Amino acid sequence: MGLTRPAPSKETAAAIAAAGAAAVGAKLTWDKLTGNGDDDLRAYRLHDGEFVPDGIRRIARGQIDTAIEWLEGAADAKGVGEAVHETRKGLKRLRTCLRVARPAIGYDTYRRENTAFRDTGRRLSGARDAAVLIETLDALGERFGGEISPRAGVRLRAELEQERERAEAALREGPEAGVALEELRLARERTAGWTFEEHGFEAVGPGVRRLYRRGRRSMRGAAEVPADDEQLHEWRKRVKDLWHASQLLTPAAPKRMRRFAKRVHRLSDLLGEDHDLAVLRVYVGAHPHFFEDNAHQLALSAAIDRRREQLQRDAFELGAKLYEQPPKKFVRSIERHWRKRAPERLEPVAA
Repeated sequence: MGLTRPAPSKETAAAIAAAGAAAVGAKLTWDKLTGNGDDDLRAYRLHDGEFVPDGIRRIARGQIDTAIEWLEGAADAKGVGEAVHETRKGLKRLRTCLRVARPAIGYDTYRRENTAFRDTGRRLSGARDAAVLIETLDALGERFGGEISPRAGVRLRAELEQERERAEAALREGPEAGVALEELRLARERTAGWTFEEHGFEAVGPGVRRLYRRGRRSMRGAAEVPADDEQLHEWRKRVKDLWHASQLLTPAAPKRMRRFAKRVHRLSDLLGEDHDLAVLRVYVGAHPHFFEDNAHQLALSAAIDRRREQLQRDAFELGAKLYEQPPKKFVRSIERHWRKRAPERLEPVAA
């Protein structure tokens, strides 16, 4: 969602002029770098030649602003579900941004902000969890419609719908959404105080290397037989980090990074579906009374297991290709493209 900016009034224009040639020149430079488009202010990527600390702060504010708008606009039941989903996605992108910049902003700032965004997301999780299970159940029914009786998951789905409605009603009527909004507004103010020990590729390169290395290790842990759901979920989180990190660094090599991001996104989807099915499997096993008979419950559980086996095979095959490079070599390749396309600025664009 773009940030809409009205045309400046005469009084505003006069104030800008009075601010001096230096400020105007800085703005012109910034407009040249970003293309002066509303969407560029919130773009989840560093712009060519952008002073990296300015870019990280801009990206963070953009994600926070979009999340605030989604929560402020959640007025009805349908709006709550979509708003929660989009807000939580934005918070995940925010946390990846922090992980990428962690070596440069320092551990204390990282820990404070990461904890804040994590806790804000958790306030909204109840309104999303049941919706995810419903979507997962519906997708499973479409895939195995010829093997599973349509009656198998009817009562289960009805219960999940009630859980979703209760959770969304609680969010609309309770204090959690308001608390989350206030936390986001405070976090936005804090971004102005983020300081960086590094200002060029060194501000993001070590963080990306760390994310890539953690992803490789998580994949190896998840590859143990039998596969452990917690290990698979941990790998999924690290893959999502790598996806968001590759989006941040798109200007380094636009075509190459977009292709890579697309493949990582595919891996994230595979692991995401597997995780959702794992949660549904536990839910099905814990609620036998939601089924007419044991045969329906067993049929649904078996379909979940078969789908998960295929997803995991596909995920490990793709993951082996995406994580084939050593972390240092992976980041060194991005850095070479970065320095060719985006000469580093030694100063911020504006004070």
